[in-house]
Amino acid sequence: MNPISEHLREQAAAHRVRAAEHPDDPRYGQSAEALEALADYADAGAERGAFQMRYLLEHHVADGRFAWAEGQCGRSVLQFGFDVPVRSEVELDQFLMDLCDRAKSDAARYIGENEREFDRNDALAIATRFGIDVDRVHGALDAGRRYRQLFVVGIPIEHEIDAAAGDRLAAIDGAIVTPGSQDAYGDAPPLLVKNVPAADADAARERVAQIVGIDPALLGVTDSPRVSK
Repeated sequence: MNPISEHLREQAAAHRVRAAEHPDDPRYGQSAEALEALADYADAGAERGAFQMRYLLEHHVADGRFAWAEGQCGRSVLQFGFDVPVRSEVELDQFLMDLCDRAKSDAARYIGENEREFDRNDALAIATRFGIDVDRVHGALDAGRRYRQLFVVGIPIEHEIDAAAGDRLAAIDGAIVTPGSQDAYGDAPPLLVKNVPAADADAARERVAQIVGIDPALLGVTDSPRVSK
């Protein structure tokens, strides 16, 4: 038995207990039967290498257990077959596919709630670990760190920046420091500091100005979604 099927059977057993406690409510027994059928289907899927089971077992098992017994996954498992009977393998297959999507959401929630455990520089490895895309990792970290707005701040090309200031700019969480393109800015493109978290445009200007030693009014700024380059 694999950890996904084990979790499903545990929830089925819990429903069996509730069914005995509530003999006048057939939904607990109905859901238990559906979960047992789902566990059997998941066992078979794991043996034949079905996508849903390969994905869940590779990315959403921790310490030998299904990682998301709570959250969206946990709630959906408890509700499976409870109010509406499950009548076909198509429904079993679709539920496992939906469980993959819910697992991604639960993983993103976990990253956001435990953001101090994660380094943004490891975003690709984190994405690979949980089977989600890198942008979702960044979004989860942003949410966990309460970054409601991000800005791109432009520093005039004629303003010299020493190595220490450059290192401090690069140390801003998730910042990308890169020259602007001539296509966008002409012959004197500014140095762009992307992904600057701040409460508003003035705060973004002030944050960068303090690092590079310049009048904030000389800096260009625009709000932006997180960018990767």
